Amino acid sequence: MLLKSIMVVIFLATSSLALEKEEISSTMKSRIESTINIISQKELSIDEKTKKIFPLFDQIFDYQLMTKLSLGKMNWSQMTTKQREEFSKIFILHLKKAYLVKISLYTDEKLNIVKLKEINKKRVWLLTELVGSSDTYDITYKFYKSKNRGWLIYDVDIMGISLIKIYKVQFNNLLQNESYEMLLEKIRVK
Repeated sequence: MLLKSIMVVIFLATSSLALEKEEISSTMKSRIESTINIISQKELSIDEKTKKIFPLFDQIFDYQLMTKLSLGKMNWSQMTTKQREEFSKIFILHLKKAYLVKISLYTDEKLNIVKLKEINKKRVWLLTELVGSSDTYDITYKFYKSKNRGWLIYDVDIMGISLIKIYKVQFNNLLQNESYEMLLEKIRVK
Protein backbone atom coordinates (compact mmCIF):
# COMPACT_ATOMS: atom_id res chain seq x y z
CA MET A 1 0.00 0.00 0.00
CA LEU A 2 2.83 2.39 0.88
CA LEU A 3 4.57 1.66 -2.42
CA LYS A 4 1.35 2.30 -4.32
CA SER A 5 0.90 5.65 -2.54
CA ILE A 6 4.47 6.66 -3.34
CA MET A 7 3.95 5.77 -7.02
CA VAL A 8 0.80 7.90 -7.19
CA VAL A 9 2.62 10.88 -5.64
CA ILE A 10 5.53 10.48 -8.07
CA PHE A 11 3.13 10.26 -11.02
CA LEU A 12 1.23 13.37 -9.93
CA ALA A 13 4.46 15.28 -9.31
CA THR A 14 5.91 14.43 -12.72
CA SER A 15 2.67 15.02 -14.59
CA SER A 16 2.22 18.41 -12.94
CA LEU A 17 5.62 19.41 -14.32
CA ALA A 18 4.54 18.49 -17.85
CA LEU A 19 4.70 21.40 -20.26
CA GLU A 20 1.38 22.15 -21.95
CA LYS A 21 1.25 23.45 -25.53
CA GLU A 22 -0.18 26.80 -24.41
CA GLU A 23 2.83 27.27 -22.10
CA ILE A 24 5.59 26.58 -24.65
CA SER A 25 6.13 30.14 -25.88
CA SER A 26 6.12 31.84 -22.49
CA THR A 27 8.16 29.09 -20.81
CA MET A 28 10.84 29.11 -23.51
CA LYS A 29 11.04 32.90 -23.59
CA SER A 30 11.47 33.02 -19.81
CA ARG A 31 14.09 30.26 -19.73
CA ILE A 32 16.13 31.61 -22.63
CA GLU A 33 16.10 35.11 -21.12
CA SER A 34 17.20 33.64 -17.78
CA THR A 35 20.00 31.78 -19.56
CA ILE A 36 21.20 34.90 -21.34
CA ASN A 37 21.11 36.74 -17.99
CA ILE A 38 23.21 34.00 -16.34
CA ILE A 39 25.69 33.97 -19.23
CA SER A 40 26.16 37.74 -18.95
CA GLN A 41 27.19 37.52 -15.27
CA LYS A 42 30.95 37.91 -15.62
CA GLU A 43 31.60 37.10 -11.96
CA LEU A 44 30.33 33.52 -12.40
CA SER A 45 32.66 30.74 -13.50
CA ILE A 46 31.68 28.41 -16.35
CA ASP A 47 30.90 25.68 -13.78
CA GLU A 48 28.63 28.02 -11.81
CA LYS A 49 26.86 29.09 -15.01
CA THR A 50 26.43 25.47 -16.03
CA LYS A 51 24.89 24.54 -12.68
CA LYS A 52 22.37 27.35 -13.04
CA ILE A 53 21.55 26.91 -16.74
CA PHE A 54 21.05 23.16 -17.19
CA PRO A 55 18.23 22.83 -14.66
CA LEU A 56 16.31 25.42 -16.71
CA PHE A 57 16.21 23.08 -19.70
CA ASP A 58 16.56 19.54 -18.35
CA GLN A 59 12.80 19.17 -17.91
CA ILE A 60 11.95 20.25 -21.47
CA PHE A 61 14.72 18.62 -23.56
CA ASP A 62 14.30 14.93 -24.35
CA TYR A 63 18.00 14.10 -24.34
CA GLN A 64 17.36 10.37 -24.69
CA LEU A 65 15.33 10.82 -27.87
CA MET A 66 17.91 13.27 -29.22
CA THR A 67 20.57 10.64 -28.60
CA LYS A 68 18.65 7.95 -30.49
CA LEU A 69 17.82 10.26 -33.39
CA SER A 70 21.42 11.43 -33.71
CA LEU A 71 22.66 7.85 -34.08
CA GLY A 72 19.87 6.72 -36.37
CA LYS A 73 17.66 3.68 -36.00
CA MET A 74 20.11 1.21 -37.55
CA ASN A 75 23.15 2.26 -35.52
CA TRP A 76 21.10 2.40 -32.30
CA SER A 77 19.66 -1.08 -32.85
CA GLN A 78 23.13 -2.56 -33.42
CA MET A 79 24.42 -1.38 -30.05
CA THR A 80 24.24 -3.40 -26.86
CA THR A 81 22.31 -2.05 -23.88
CA LYS A 82 25.60 -1.20 -22.17
CA GLN A 83 26.86 0.65 -25.26
CA ARG A 84 23.59 2.60 -25.50
CA GLU A 85 23.83 3.65 -21.86
CA GLU A 86 27.47 4.67 -22.23
CA PHE A 87 26.86 6.54 -25.48
CA SER A 88 23.78 8.29 -24.04
CA LYS A 89 25.68 9.47 -20.97
CA ILE A 90 28.58 10.88 -23.02
CA PHE A 91 26.44 12.35 -25.80
CA ILE A 92 24.02 14.08 -23.42
CA LEU A 93 26.93 15.73 -21.66
CA HIS A 94 28.30 16.72 -25.08
CA LEU A 95 24.92 18.19 -26.12
CA LYS A 96 24.71 20.24 -22.95
CA LYS A 97 28.25 21.58 -23.35
CA ALA A 98 27.64 22.41 -27.02
CA TYR A 99 24.45 24.28 -26.13
CA LEU A 100 26.28 26.20 -23.41
CA VAL A 101 29.08 27.16 -25.82
CA LYS A 102 26.59 28.38 -28.42
CA ILE A 103 24.50 30.32 -25.95
CA SER A 104 27.59 31.86 -24.32
CA LEU A 105 28.30 33.64 -27.61
CA TYR A 106 25.21 35.79 -27.00
CA THR A 107 25.99 39.23 -25.69
CA ASP A 108 23.33 41.88 -26.12
CA GLU A 109 20.87 39.99 -28.30
CA LYS A 110 17.15 39.98 -27.68
CA LEU A 111 14.94 36.94 -28.14
CA ASN A 112 11.70 37.32 -30.06
CA ILE A 113 9.08 34.60 -30.19
CA VAL A 114 7.80 34.60 -33.76
CA LYS A 115 5.07 31.97 -33.44
CA LEU A 116 4.20 28.46 -32.39
CA LYS A 117 3.63 26.49 -35.58
CA GLU A 118 1.56 23.31 -35.36
CA ILE A 119 3.04 20.65 -37.63
CA ASN A 120 0.53 17.96 -36.61
CA LYS A 121 -1.24 16.89 -33.41
CA LYS A 122 1.97 15.59 -31.86
CA ARG A 123 4.53 18.05 -33.25
CA VAL A 124 4.91 21.83 -32.88
CA TRP A 125 7.78 24.13 -33.70
CA LEU A 126 8.55 27.24 -31.72
CA LEU A 127 9.93 29.77 -34.21
CA THR A 128 12.17 32.34 -32.55
CA GLU A 129 14.70 34.88 -33.63
CA LEU A 130 17.70 36.17 -31.78
CA VAL A 131 18.13 39.82 -32.72
CA GLY A 132 21.51 41.43 -32.29
CA SER A 133 22.88 44.82 -33.22
CA SER A 134 23.79 43.69 -36.74
CA ASP A 135 22.33 40.21 -37.33
CA THR A 136 19.19 38.19 -36.71
CA TYR A 137 19.38 34.43 -36.22
CA ASP A 138 16.39 32.15 -36.72
CA ILE A 139 16.19 29.40 -34.11
CA THR A 140 13.47 26.76 -34.19
CA TYR A 141 12.82 24.56 -31.18
CA LYS A 142 11.07 21.36 -32.30
CA PHE A 143 8.68 19.84 -29.76
CA TYR A 144 6.77 16.58 -29.67
CA LYS A 145 3.99 15.47 -27.34
CA SER A 146 5.30 12.74 -25.05
CA LYS A 147 2.95 10.37 -23.28
CA ASN A 148 4.01 11.20 -19.72
CA ARG A 149 6.08 14.39 -19.74
CA GLY A 150 4.09 16.84 -21.85
CA TRP A 151 5.74 18.72 -24.71
CA LEU A 152 9.48 18.13 -25.06
CA ILE A 153 12.21 19.39 -27.38
CA TYR A 154 13.65 16.74 -29.68
CA ASP A 155 15.69 18.98 -32.02
CA VAL A 156 16.86 22.55 -32.48
CA ASP A 157 17.36 24.21 -35.87
CA ILE A 158 19.75 27.13 -35.98
CA MET A 159 19.39 29.16 -39.14
CA GLY A 160 17.68 26.22 -40.85
CA ILE A 161 20.24 23.62 -39.84
CA SER A 162 19.10 20.74 -37.61
CA LEU A 163 21.52 19.87 -34.82
CA ILE A 164 20.31 16.27 -34.82
CA LYS A 165 20.81 15.90 -38.59
CA ILE A 166 24.34 17.28 -38.32
CA TYR A 167 25.21 14.75 -35.63
CA LYS A 168 23.50 11.94 -37.54
CA VAL A 169 25.55 12.60 -40.68
CA GLN A 170 28.77 12.86 -38.68
CA PHE A 171 28.08 9.67 -36.71
CA ASN A 172 27.03 7.70 -39.79
CA ASN A 173 30.17 8.75 -41.64
CA LEU A 174 32.38 7.86 -38.70
CA LEU A 175 30.71 4.51 -38.04
CA GLN A 176 31.14 3.45 -41.67
CA ASN A 177 34.91 3.51 -41.21
CA GLU A 178 35.50 3.39 -37.47
CA SER A 179 34.39 1.42 -34.46
CA TYR A 180 31.83 2.39 -31.87
CA GLU A 181 34.69 2.84 -29.36
CA MET A 182 36.35 5.37 -31.70
CA LEU A 183 33.08 7.31 -31.91
CA LEU A 184 32.89 7.45 -28.12
CA GLU A 185 36.49 8.57 -27.87
CA LYS A 186 35.94 11.40 -30.36
CA ILE A 187 32.90 12.63 -28.44
CA ARG A 188 34.81 12.46 -25.16
CA VAL A 189 37.65 14.56 -26.64
CA LYS A 190 35.22 17.24 -27.83
